[in-house]
Amino acid sequence: MLVAATLLSACSSSNASRGQNPTPNHDTDIITAEELAKTAGSTVYDAVRQLRPAWEMRARNTTVVRTQAQLIVYVDGTAYGGFDSLRLLKWSSVASVRYYSPGSAEARFGSGHLLGAIEVKTLPH
Repeated sequence: MLVAATLLSACSSSNASRGQNPTPNHDTDIITAEELAKTAGSTVYDAVRQLRPAWEMRARNTTVVRTQAQLIVYVDGTAYGGFDSLRLLKWSSVASVRYYSPGSAEARFGSGHLLGAIEVKTLPH
């Protein structure tokens, strides 16, 4: 019993000393300004396609969603357009980009977000 407790203690302190965290510290639903700066291209659209290609796939209608639904882009809380409207935004003026699942988008922005939403927060002027 004492041996098991000693081994358990040694394992947990070993992981702590190496800085291992059992949960990832990288949120795949957010793109930071630092990440944007490391991309090729000049628009938020280019950056999203490079850094989070799954977001573009989520923006497309599927056989399950057979409506004219589209992913809605918000800029600083105001509806801006669909996924392609990200082509109009330069990443150099953006603080962060966040993807919201359909349920999270409806909770945050209201109904009508069958494909989710992307919120772009710009840098202060």
